[in-house]
Amino acid sequence: MRVVPFAAPAPTVGAALPVNTSDTQNAQAPRPAALTVLNVNDDPATLYLLSLTLKQGGYQVLEATGGREALRLAQGRPDLVLLDVHMPDIDGYEVCRRLRASEATHDLLIAHLSSVSVRREDRVRGLAQGADAYWTRPLAEDELLANIEALLRLQTRARDAVRARDRFLSIAAHELKTPLTVLRLNLERAVEMVVGDMEAHGPMEKRLTPAVRHLTRLQNLVDSLLDVSRLSAQGIALQVDTVDFSQLVREQVERFQAPARSANVELEAVLPDAPVTLFGDPRMLEQAVGHLLSNAVKFGQGRPAKARLSTQDGQAVLAVEDQGVGIAPQDHARIFRRFERVQSDGRFEGLGLGLYLAQEITAAHDGTLTVKSALGQGACFELRLPLHRTQRY
Repeated sequence: MRVVPFAAPAPTVGAALPVNTSDTQNAQAPRPAALTVLNVNDDPATLYLLSLTLKQGGYQVLEATGGREALRLAQGRPDLVLLDVHMPDIDGYEVCRRLRASEATHDLLIAHLSSVSVRREDRVRGLAQGADAYWTRPLAEDELLANIEALLRLQTRARDAVRARDRFLSIAAHELKTPLTVLRLNLERAVEMVVGDMEAHGPMEKRLTPAVRHLTRLQNLVDSLLDVSRLSAQGIALQVDTVDFSQLVREQVERFQAPARSANVELEAVLPDAPVTLFGDPRMLEQAVGHLLSNAVKFGQGRPAKARLSTQDGQAVLAVEDQGVGIAPQDHARIFRRFERVQSDGRFEGLGLGLYLAQEITAAHDGTLTVKSALGQGACFELRLPLHRTQRY
């Protein structure tokens, strides 16, 4: 059967290309695994007809009749949200805005479909609020399915491009790691030799020491790229052991004393008297704590920073506080994403990987990593890890 003619004005699509309806059968070929569409519409007849069309196109369908229900179901991360604009509780524009603002749903594919808000201003508003496409009814069922397929194809191409980038970064990092290590060892040896030569000690050490420091930073960046490529390819494989988290934090704070002094940051550790023992991957946890301390030193603006460890409600709680530049509330979620950095007018270098890696490591240990901050008021990152786990890693 055909849906009551949706046909007429050509839809405005955020990025979809025109599709020839003669190709519809190819576009709707059976998929290895059915994709899920969240169909959101408060009109029962329209909801039924759209769901029927989507099911005939090979999609699994979830249904919502209002904005609040749509926000709840979207937490399950459907492949596409087909969103009506006019709804009784929360309109589609606001639903879209909230989905984009949430870390769990910010990257969902969202398309508006409306028979009432069909003006140019409505389409512009919908796309500006974060929708990937804005289609208006009447619209034939084959044209609707073709537009959905086009949107999904564009998403697939984008994901393929990201995978290609990750493969390139992984290969480049592997190729750079060995020569960088050799170069650093030779530079460090040269520094030792110069220190023993009193005549050349002053001028040569001034030239070589910064070179070693910058090379160390470059090695850390390469290591971060390798860690990210491993995460993308296979996730985090934990080597679990008993960890004295208090001792781990103490050692990491001691390790960061030299870079803290270079940045004029007084770095202090406040630790409990008794050991804080938990199960986890020591190397991974060292890396997560190190990224938090590095962040505090880097953005601390020469003011004191502190790592405070305590236990609360069966959890180890590490708060890393600084009094530096701070982070705007709207950027709190974004800074934990890959390759994301807070705007800083070029004052701070980096790839935007440290906090992403720290969060992924924390999540792999069934913990949480959050931030409290405001611009110009410093930042406090709070890492929480369970002291006792009943499930396996």
